[in-house]
Amino acid sequence: MGWSWRSAAWYLLAACGGVVLLPFALPIAVTVYAIVWLYTWTHDPRARTSIVQVLPLHPRRVFQCVRALWSGMLDGLGGPTIAIIVTYLAAKLTRSARAQDTAVRDIKYGPQARHRLDLFVPLGREPGGHMPVVVILPGYRWSKTKRARMYRPMAQTLCGDGMFVVLPRVGGAGAGLEDILGDFHQAVQWVFENADNFGGDARRVHLLGYGAGAHLCTMYSLVVPLKTWYAQADRIAPGAQLLSTSRADQALRSWLKRIRRVQRPVAGLILVSGVFDIAGQRKYEAERCIEHLSATCRTFGALDDAAEAWSPSAIVRSLRRRSAFIPAELFASSVLLIHGRRDSTFVLQQSQRLFRELCEIDVPDVNMKIYANLRRVDPSIALLAPASALAQSLLEDIRSSVSPPHATAQGAQGHGGDDASGPPQGQTRTSIEHTLDQAPAEHFQSQAPVEQTDQGPQTNTEPRRRARTERDYFPQTKLIASKS
Repeated sequence: MGWSWRSAAWYLLAACGGVVLLPFALPIAVTVYAIVWLYTWTHDPRARTSIVQVLPLHPRRVFQCVRALWSGMLDGLGGPTIAIIVTYLAAKLTRSARAQDTAVRDIKYGPQARHRLDLFVPLGREPGGHMPVVVILPGYRWSKTKRARMYRPMAQTLCGDGMFVVLPRVGGAGAGLEDILGDFHQAVQWVFENADNFGGDARRVHLLGYGAGAHLCTMYSLVVPLKTWYAQADRIAPGAQLLSTSRADQALRSWLKRIRRVQRPVAGLILVSGVFDIAGQRKYEAERCIEHLSATCRTFGALDDAAEAWSPSAIVRSLRRRSAFIPAELFASSVLLIHGRRDSTFVLQQSQRLFRELCEIDVPDVNMKIYANLRRVDPSIALLAPASALAQSLLEDIRSSVSPPHATAQGAQGHGGDDASGPPQGQTRTSIEHTLDQAPAEHFQSQAPVEQTDQGPQTNTEPRRRARTERDYFPQTKLIASKS
């Protein structure tokens, strides 16, 4: 079959374009290779011994690597991030609408010099009233947990919403995961022991983590059920194995021993843009040709065989497969997961996988929120501008997570919020939140796609509407998945 004149014209035009762009091909290729090689030299641990052997040469690998780096940059700067930062800097320079600093700084919570925390005290507290406490584990990467200063504006915004906020400094130069978890354990213990003294409610202590902080918060919350399982299993069969490999199981037992005193479980978890399956994340990064350049590699590169010991999703799945029942008093009763659908660093499937596992083990209240039109959801950036639509949405979800449902309805703060409310016992309410572009509110119920993540006698979709205050980056329905 002969070519038509249109096909011939198209190929001729493409050939002419290639000839015109040919002089620019070499400079572009040199620039791309230089960027990838420079990043490899500064981020690949193997470059310390032999830089020549680790530099990527194949064009496909270089293209995949530069594409991943570009996507990561968009994750950090995409969406409303730049607008929010500009708004915050403008307000700071003009000193307009500046929140009052209510922090009590450098409180000592442990024996080491680095064991310091900031306590943000809400204003307008009623005498004798007890308010919820949110403990923030700083750090989007595992090596950045000591940079608590960057999270102070976020903590002050949460404090202004009617809750105590604790911002500890954990880890330090050369600190490992076990050291970070040990420091965080001491900070949480300090909160439990002193909550009544500063006006907080020890029965409503919630952990908030972002990125690597969300991963470590989840690992910390599993300490009590894991210690309980191993104690009971070792009585029946000494050396009982929970995980799939003996090395992973030994690694899990090793870091559990670092936390000697079994603390009381926290009331809830707020996990934003987290990573919960280390093996899955490493596989995803290998597909993008950045398996030796990522923060996951620098933290878990030497623990490939024991990655399961640091994967909350895998640990919960192992407990479920061994028919281990986790009583409500041994684990957080409320879990809120927040993720951006277009996040390319820690992908949405990370939160979805943990969400399903928590539903399977009957955690009383599991909620997940997905922002379809956003990439990375960064609360430390979003809450810089409390009046923005994104900040208002996050504050609404955090407020509903730390406050019992009936206490929220009554506007009460204090000890009256310990009784769980929701559907009758034995019923399950499950749905997945998605966002819809320019969908009218009355159509949210019928058009929102629903994905079932657990088995239950009843499934309902209950979108929650909110009034938009300004430019809306994410028209949305409310995704709630809860089990009572």
